[in-house]
Amino acid sequence: MTMTNTHHDNANADTPSAVADRRRTTARTILAPTIAAFLTAVLLAVPALAPANAADSSQASARVTAATPAGNGDEGAAGNGKDETVYIKTKANGSVSGIYVVNTFDSGDTRTVQDPGSYTKVTNLTTDAKLEEKNGAVDVTTLDDKPFYYQGDLKANTALPWNVSVDYTLDGRTVDAKELDGADGELAVTLRITPNESADEKTREFADAYVIQAQGTFPQESFDITDAGDATLAQSGGNTVVSGMVLPGETGTFTIRGQAKNFTSSGWQITAMSLDMALDVRDQDTSQLTEQTGKLGDATAQLAAGTTSLAQGNRELSQGLGSLADGTAELNRGAQSLAGGTATLAQGADSLAQGNRQLADGLTQLNDASGRMSEGVKGLPEQMTALSQGVTTLKQGSDALKQGDEQYRQALASGRQTILSQVGGDIDAAETASRQAYAQALAVVQQNPGDAQAIAALDKAVTAMAQVQNAKGQYQALGQALDGYAGISSGVGQLSGGVDQLDTKVNGADPSAQASSAQLTQLVDGLEAMHTAIGQLNTGAQSAADGADQLAQGLSTAHAGANSLATGTAAADSGARTLASGAASAAQGAGQLDDGARELADSVKGMDDKVLDELQKTIDEKLGRNFTVHSFVAPANTAVDRVQFTYVLPGIGQ
Repeated sequence: MTMTNTHHDNANADTPSAVADRRRTTARTILAPTIAAFLTAVLLAVPALAPANAADSSQASARVTAATPAGNGDEGAAGNGKDETVYIKTKANGSVSGIYVVNTFDSGDTRTVQDPGSYTKVTNLTTDAKLEEKNGAVDVTTLDDKPFYYQGDLKANTALPWNVSVDYTLDGRTVDAKELDGADGELAVTLRITPNESADEKTREFADAYVIQAQGTFPQESFDITDAGDATLAQSGGNTVVSGMVLPGETGTFTIRGQAKNFTSSGWQITAMSLDMALDVRDQDTSQLTEQTGKLGDATAQLAAGTTSLAQGNRELSQGLGSLADGTAELNRGAQSLAGGTATLAQGADSLAQGNRQLADGLTQLNDASGRMSEGVKGLPEQMTALSQGVTTLKQGSDALKQGDEQYRQALASGRQTILSQVGGDIDAAETASRQAYAQALAVVQQNPGDAQAIAALDKAVTAMAQVQNAKGQYQALGQALDGYAGISSGVGQLSGGVDQLDTKVNGADPSAQASSAQLTQLVDGLEAMHTAIGQLNTGAQSAADGADQLAQGLSTAHAGANSLATGTAAADSGARTLASGAASAAQGAGQLDDGARELADSVKGMDDKVLDELQKTIDEKLGRNFTVHSFVAPANTAVDRVQFTYVLPGIGQ
């Protein structure tokens, strides 16, 4: 037995009717093959009974009635009612050509009966007395201790409980029955028996309560059957007997195939009858059913216990993943702050690099001017004009240097303030958050070593912590570089002051301020020394400018890394929340599964009795025990013990 555990939601809760429907379905599933096999055996044991023409032989009619199985009528009325045997004469394709009803009254005391029925013709099959139909009834006087038979003919178009047809295919071509006499080739014969849906309710009741046995006979030498489909084959002398059975209310289609050689057949005989049998399933051996349902009950109890443990484990997992989601949220906030700080720092570093480059350019100009001036003052007495021009040029370079120094100091002050007041705190916060996220992710992995999502979260936390440490190292190196740049600004100020004094002495308006020859000699020596110092300062300024460019590039990279860290931590935060949400849903589903398993365990208790009850109910329906027998000819007449139908389909070539 295969079990499917289905979760029950509130919209489809197990109502009493739903439970009953499932039990009936289970009973029918188990019962269908058993009933089919049982009824097949019974019907095969009953010969197909039908004369060649019911109107031609009273003895044949007597034989038919005597062989009819016991009916399901009221036993208290036995002998007072009658039996009806309805013979349907058809063509080889199943189309009806005549309907004859043989009415049989059991032996007993002589009595006069007005038997309801409307016929086109009535025939006394027992005595020479003439029978007449008057006012929709036939007056019948029975014999003492002898059965009495009479036949009533119905119109050929009278609605019957079933429609019967036979189709023939020869070598893949649909043919009429008359073409098959003596035919050769691959032959397929298909018999169809269907309830007549267009008949009235009383007529359809027979189709819903009667079992049909169909039997066809084919000489083996003229039809070698190779495939019988759903039919059963039996050998009888030189003939092959094909039998099929149709349960009440169902449709039967039987196709037989084989090789025809000078084809002939003896036709089909189809009998429909009720089976009055008292089959009590509780009288049978049901120990295996009880044993299996007991095992099912034990298994569902174990399932309920297991789902309880599963629900508890999912709740614990949901709580742990909730803590992880909180940690990744904190890490994400720290990473966002770090990304904002590094953006500000990168902007300041760009300004600092621009100021250092301007400072380096000014020192280059100053170095060139001091070189030219140094060469010019060697012939100072003769070249005072050149000296004056050189000092002017030197003054212009000094002014440019002062302007670059001012921008440098402003950029230095802005960048240093940003580093000290903003980025330092952000880096410390990000470092603390990354360590906390790492510790929380590690704890979840230790609790759930095989969980792929927990391991992925731990990997992201380790990456984030490494990125924070890298940013911290760049921040420390930047602080040291800024301290060194402060000394350059101080030297630029001193140099600018000296150039201003030189300009005053050389180009001053006060004649008393003009330099003496000795002073000029000292000035030449001083200018040479100054040129050397400016060259050294220019070299240092170029190095500082290159360092500022590298710093700006490094901070740009740090900013990109901080953005990547922020993006990664945002994804980690989203993933952790999704994981926590999924775990919460899993915990809820496990709880619902636990409830469903307990409901299942309760529902299978006593299942053997429930299945047996449904089996008994289905058997009663299939055997027609709930059917109240009434006359086919006059449905209002219930003084009938049994009614039987026999379709006679003629053979081919006989």
